[in-house]
Amino acid sequence: MQAIDLEIQNDIIKILRRFGDVLYGFAYVGDIVPNKIRHLPYAITIGLPLSPPIVDNIVAGPNQAYYDEYLSVNDRLDLITEQLKTEIEERGYLAYAIASSKRTDFVNISGEFPHKAAAVRGGLGWIGKSSLLITRKYGPRVRLSTLFTNSPVQTNDLLAKNYCGKCKKCVDECPAGAIVGNLWSDGLPRESLIDVQRCDRWKINKYPQFHGHVCGICVAVCPHGSKRTI
Repeated sequence: MQAIDLEIQNDIIKILRRFGDVLYGFAYVGDIVPNKIRHLPYAITIGLPLSPPIVDNIVAGPNQAYYDEYLSVNDRLDLITEQLKTEIEERGYLAYAIASSKRTDFVNISGEFPHKAAAVRGGLGWIGKSSLLITRKYGPRVRLSTLFTNSPVQTNDLLAKNYCGKCKKCVDECPAGAIVGNLWSDGLPRESLIDVQRCDRWKINKYPQFHGHVCGICVAVCPHGSKRTI
């Protein structure tokens, strides 16, 4: 096993902090990454918060401001991730970036790798009943990107406590009726939390102008990260 490279890890943290209020976590994911990047067993998760006033205004459904914010934060995340990728490669290590929002499996409605899987292992939060990452500071009001590397880093590898409890706000307010309502635990399949096909169909049918990318009601109504109380 390679020794942890704390120098590069500290440099990565310094870069991230230049971007302001950024969440980040380091995790070992060698047992769950796709085969094509099995040689890159460490993940760096980067998270950026969404604008609170914009999210507050989508309790009844998405609007153009939210869609623009969604795209803008995704673009900023991808820029940060690419900058980190360059930094790591200049140090002689390998790196592979996964964009904040890029669907690669249109049947199962998923990307190359679920950002939240690395985020949970990196200690950034837990998975809510909505199947979204819930952070203590921002709740689900964050967007994520992931960078994989073979640079050995000091990892968290601890699962955060699940604070959803008996709250069912996202279940009750989901207009598609897609959220099942089960409490997440490590290893629970996504299908036990949410019917993603049902969610996707509702978004496309109800808000075609947003190309099925956003709804956000479950994000807005979650008490975590908002002024609402459970």
